[in-house]
Amino acid sequence: MNRTALVLACLCAVLTQTSDAHAGAVSFGANDVQTVFFISKSDDKNRVDYGIHLNEHCAPTGDDAVFPYWREFEPPPPVRTHTLGMLEYVPYGFSEQRLVHRSQTGGDQLVRLKQLDRPIAVRARKDGDHCVATAYARVAGVEGAQLVSVYAKLSGATSVDYVEIHGKNTATGADVVERVRK
Repeated sequence: MNRTALVLACLCAVLTQTSDAHAGAVSFGANDVQTVFFISKSDDKNRVDYGIHLNEHCAPTGDDAVFPYWREFEPPPPVRTHTLGMLEYVPYGFSEQRLVHRSQTGGDQLVRLKQLDRPIAVRARKDGDHCVATAYARVAGVEGAQLVSVYAKLSGATSVDYVEIHGKNTATGADVVERVRK
């Protein structure tokens, strides 16, 4: 089999497999925050959550501490979680991720999603006896707004009509929403 035929055969095998064929269990550590923000879509109630792996000081564990995974609400119950399939990293994966700062009381992580045109800062810290993490980004012109979620209005199996970015103005507590056409 020549190289081109081999590449085409591998690509066909990957494209015909369902995402569950690549998906595995999601493991959470004792200090991890399971959901910092999430992306939902118009075709069902399932969503991709972004969690963060944290050490005993509530600091990110490394340059790849933020992780996406599926949280499936349909069909109910129970809610199920699993890792993304290989092809799902195109719409939900990272174009950049790095540890910015780590201390004895928390730390900061910077991520950029492949399909969202802005940096997202994730700040983790200790709150009493557990860790908390909050995402911040520019939302509707508000710099440093708390990023809560992203909603994708699908217009086909592989296309998006628009996305809505939902956040909170940290100065006023007001909800902020930005709609971006795709």
